[in-house]
Amino acid sequence: MARFGTGRARGFTLYEFAIVVIITAVLSTVLLHRLDGYRRAAEEVAARQTVAALRVALQVEAQRHPDTLATLAQQNPMHLLARPPADYLGEFALSEARRVAQNGWVFDPRDKTLVYLTSERERFASGKSELPRFKVELTRNPADAGKHLMSLALNEVGAQGGRK
Repeated sequence: MARFGTGRARGFTLYEFAIVVIITAVLSTVLLHRLDGYRRAAEEVAARQTVAALRVALQVEAQRHPDTLATLAQQNPMHLLARPPADYLGEFALSEARRVAQNGWVFDPRDKTLVYLTSERERFASGKSELPRFKVELTRNPADAGKHLMSLALNEVGAQGGRK
């Protein structure tokens, strides 16, 4: 049987294999970074959609029951939705947020705010919490006849409870 070549086994050398592994690692890193960006964008869109749905639910409930606006302003607005979003975690005091392993919506019954816990909680470890917070507030709307009508609004509030 005649041999072709020098008798050296054909295939990848260790150097060529290392180059392929490095290129694959770099491409995987770029892909995972992009996917993480897409996940964050999808999370933000879902949170904005939830806020929009809550604002519409508040408007509908305010028109249906205008005599109970003060009571509605003190309640958890997630109960107004026919079905809460999949990322609604329930009612917790914000001090208990460390116990919640997931990201999603939490209603803080102490100050009646709806807080969105993000998946990047390590950014907020410095003590300055900039978590997105929303609160149902009574607002006055000027009417045509000069009378002021009350309505409800879901407003974003700062960490101290003031409006942003």
